[in-house]
Amino acid sequence: MTALIMTADTIGHKIKDWFKRLVEDAKKHNKAQITIKELSALTDHELNDIGIARGEIYSIAYNLEEKR
Repeated sequence: MTALIMTADTIGHKIKDWFKRLVEDAKKHNKAQITIKELSALTDHELNDIGIARGEIYSIAYNLEEKR
């Protein structure tokens, strides 16, 4: 019986952790989408002034760009 309770508790923690990661990932995705929308609204000249090429917007928003 004790083993069953410990297993259920472990499963409960795993589910809780999964939901926590799901919420964190959703927040990161929303922030990235806002960044993409805001950067996409800039002109090529404005992007160039801040050192960003239009093709880099997605990578920058999702922090996929390699460190320079």
